[in-house]
Amino acid sequence: MTPNKKGMARVRFLALKSVIAEELKQGYNRSDVFQKHHDALQMSYSQFTRHIRKFILGPSSQISQKEPPSAPSTAFEKQSPKASPKRHVFSPRPLNLNPSPDPDRIAYWLSPAGGPEKQ
Repeated sequence: MTPNKKGMARVRFLALKSVIAEELKQGYNRSDVFQKHHDALQMSYSQFTRHIRKFILGPSSQISQKEPPSAPSTAFEKQSPKASPKRHVFSPRPLNLNPSPDPDRIAYWLSPAGGPEKQ
């Protein structure tokens, strides 16, 4: 491949656009169409497929390939809202707050990892 002026590969693609579109409509795959017209196009396969998406398929093809937004996207959303009979409903434990804790416990909490030394 020899270097060309910028945009000439696109011009050559657009010149063959109707032929390429017809061949794709007939059922030929992109790689076969590319190999058939490679000498005339003088571009890479990746650029060829980008031109097909841009000039032949159009922007509507990119939107149709995406999943519809109404479909659930995570496993959590796919689950039914009803709780499983095997699972128990969460109930918090009662909080036992003692405003004046035992001094021995405080010493234990503040002591090094081994705990207070017993004498």
